[in-house]
Amino acid sequence: MKKFAALLFFAMTFPMSFAGTDLSSAKGVWANNNAEAVITDSVCIYYAKIDSTMQATFEIPSSNIFHRTTFAKDGTVTFSTFQNPMELEIKDDNLIIGGERLKKVEDIEIVAPYEMPECNYKLDVGRCLQEWQLGAKYGLQGDNPYCEINTNRHMFVYMVNPSMIYIRAAAARNNNSGTLFFQNIRMMKNNNTGEYTMSIKPNNFNLAKNDLEIDNSKFVPDKCTFSPDGGIYWSLISFKPDEILLNGCGETYRIQRPTIDAPINEWIKYKPYDEKADFSASRNHL
Repeated sequence: MKKFAALLFFAMTFPMSFAGTDLSSAKGVWANNNAEAVITDSVCIYYAKIDSTMQATFEIPSSNIFHRTTFAKDGTVTFSTFQNPMELEIKDDNLIIGGERLKKVEDIEIVAPYEMPECNYKLDVGRCLQEWQLGAKYGLQGDNPYCEINTNRHMFVYMVNPSMIYIRAAAARNNNSGTLFFQNIRMMKNNNTGEYTMSIKPNNFNLAKNDLEIDNSKFVPDKCTFSPDGGIYWSLISFKPDEILLNGCGETYRIQRPTIDAPINEWIKYKPYDEKADFSASRNHL
């Protein structure tokens, strides 16, 4: 008993630091006002405002994939690779990464592939919009890294190719009328349109932490609607058992039900949007 108590004291008193192929000890979505990270068992995307630049780091330690993209205000984009995983440390319920101290805003649980429910009724739409998009897909397309991670409350992308760099973090909430999408971090260079954007919302922590509040009057199937704070409403057009169509502001988004053998690297457990862990005890200090 004394030995167990000593081990428990050690675990509670000393920080846990690690850098390896198994990231599960830091699994979740973490944020503060300058940075955000999403971590599964196998992959990490870390976004950060560093002085006058925006930087995003994508790594799959088990596959020796380590990639970093940096945007400067003058329009310069630089890429770098590295040989070892970023150092992660869990201390006092904080994730210390890249010199930043982040608080957890969402838990992530990885599950085995399963048969997802069909969308047979209008009352199924909200759940299916959330559940069908869950999971992590990542790897290399040629030499170009890509990663998409959708959790129950957030949507993350890291995509680099010769014509476009699209890196972002967003909060999302679904109901039976569509999706409310709120992008809080954006790094975009589009050679086709000329867009160059680098931004993180000044209150990033609260945006990542707090519930999105849906205004159902803004769901209009034949138009794109924006909320005053920057949210985008993707309105329901139609649904079938295996497909939901949304007005995606200039294009139609087809959300399809994944089959059990879909090419999803990590399956994330569905949790109703309102069912979330209470992190309030560790949110008092940033």
